Amino acid sequence: MKNMEHNSSVTYNQSLMDISYYKLNLFIDVEIETITGSVTINGTVGSLQPEFLEFDFSNQMTVDSIKLQQNVVSFEHENSLIKIASPDVIVQDGYEFEIEIFYNGNPTPTGFGSFNFDSHNNIPHVWTLSEPFGSRSWWPCKDDPADKADSVDIIVTMVEDQIVVSNGILVEETELDNGLKRYFWKERYPITTYLVSITTYPYEMWTNEYVSVNGDTMPIVHYVYPDHYDIVFQNYQLTASMMSLFENRFGEYPFINEKYGHVEFGRGGGMEHQTISSMGGYSQWLIAHELGHQWWGNLVTCNSFEHIWLNEGFARFSEALWEEEHNGFEAYKSYWVNHAYYGPGTVYVENTSNVSEIFNLNLTYNKAGWVVHMLRGVMGDSSFFQTLKSYGSNDTLAYNSATTEDFKKVCEVESGLDLEDFFNQWIYGSYYPKYGVSWELNEDNELIVDIYQQQNWQYFNMPIPIYVITTQDSIKFVLENTSEYQQFNLGFFSNSVVDLKFDPDNWILKEVEYLFLPDVTPEQSDIILYPAYPNPFNSSTFISFYIPENLGQINSYIKVYDIKGKLVDDILYLKSLPGLNKISWDSKNIASGIYLIQLNAGIYSYDQKVQLIK
Repeated sequence: MKNMEHNSSVTYNQSLMDISYYKLNLFIDVEIETITGSVTINGTVGSLQPEFLEFDFSNQMTVDSIKLQQNVVSFEHENSLIKIASPDVIVQDGYEFEIEIFYNGNPTPTGFGSFNFDSHNNIPHVWTLSEPFGSRSWWPCKDDPADKADSVDIIVTMVEDQIVVSNGILVEETELDNGLKRYFWKERYPITTYLVSITTYPYEMWTNEYVSVNGDTMPIVHYVYPDHYDIVFQNYQLTASMMSLFENRFGEYPFINEKYGHVEFGRGGGMEHQTISSMGGYSQWLIAHELGHQWWGNLVTCNSFEHIWLNEGFARFSEALWEEEHNGFEAYKSYWVNHAYYGPGTVYVENTSNVSEIFNLNLTYNKAGWVVHMLRGVMGDSSFFQTLKSYGSNDTLAYNSATTEDFKKVCEVESGLDLEDFFNQWIYGSYYPKYGVSWELNEDNELIVDIYQQQNWQYFNMPIPIYVITTQDSIKFVLENTSEYQQFNLGFFSNSVVDLKFDPDNWILKEVEYLFLPDVTPEQSDIILYPAYPNPFNSSTFISFYIPENLGQINSYIKVYDIKGKLVDDILYLKSLPGLNKISWDSKNIASGIYLIQLNAGIYSYDQKVQLIK
């Protein structure tokens, strides 16, 4: 059963249809830049039946005729939607349908290109890139990422000097009359519409062999512009090594019975077309990114483009994973430092009508990649990578679609963790934590660590790795930070503690400031400074201190410092008398937090940290 959560791009009638098969049979004329042909669509309707069978298709294209169950039927084609009246007979349990739509036209490129008549070195070159909603601009379909067809046939006829590359396996090449040639590609794994691809050019091609951990062999096929062969060859040869890494971390390559490969096209960057990524570059990161998509985007597809981070964040993570494998953990850490985003906005896409919002570089790619990286830190490698394997092999999600909640559920089942706060903070919330941290050894040689969240937006609930550096070793703690201010007692240490490192491996997207109170060393005295009394319901905080009898009457000076060492208040208290003294400190405009109260009485001084709570 497909994951058919409501998608804002789908009409009500479309939501009642489940597509199982497409066959595209097209003639591409590169001279006059038109396509002519047909699309056959098989699907089912359940007991709740639509008034119309509806398919997305651009009004810039012409529909010549339509057959339903082999019979020519009338239709409407307006607002980029084909509407065909449902069969007159209502079938209680639903019915299967087969529709063949005949059409022609010159597709108008939309989004990132959809369908392009292009050229390279003055030679005709056709390429498609349909994500997110571009398929409808060149072939009729239910253009919804959640409704995958079980299989697709792609038959393309064009001039014989063009090599046609598409999804799946090339099962037939046929020489025709008049200098034409027909290519027949079969995709037998479930596939969503935006991953269907046609690319044509007189390519140079070579093949590598991939052997999986189970001993399965599969071709890795590269189609490149002949003049680019020498510059792309070396990096493309790394594909099999990347595939071995990802198989180890994600599970077996999802389309092992078909192929993987690259085909050059006329756009910068790349596009993860199923089994054949279209490439406008050849960097190792780009190769790893598009290969990672074969699991995260193609095997498991975002249910709707609100959840596109499930595609792009994981592909970003795949780049970093290859960087770690190829250049070590320090390179992995540097990768994330160089891809950090600290600005506003949610990873969850709130407006999918705007393509630039769906594919926001900072949110959909960089911060989403950080989310995956942070999950690795929260869960630990063993649990995290097992979760990815479970996610990719889940009975209801594999070769299907997923929402953020689906992924969260898999994470929680595998790890045993409650990740509600994590996803609310990082997917549906904005920004990041700004931590302030201070530490000291108390009089019992216990290490006291204070953590403050200093941001003026949401607070974050995160486990924070802390390393205590001593003269002998480095000791790791994980502190569960759940509030604006928390104090942690890490237990007894000798005076060999020399430093404290706060998340030194950057498992959290954050800013950190090491905070230290003024370096004031009180002279020995009998003055006792009692803690300041937090007074949440009043505007004053009481500061009490004791003056011994032998001091007599003296003037007292009280200074209040915040955790950054900034003087917050300066109080003159005249005629302090022996015994208990109690003054009212006006803290109305003072924020909650830790403060240093420094008392000077005659030649004596004393200081004490106190917590102000409001």
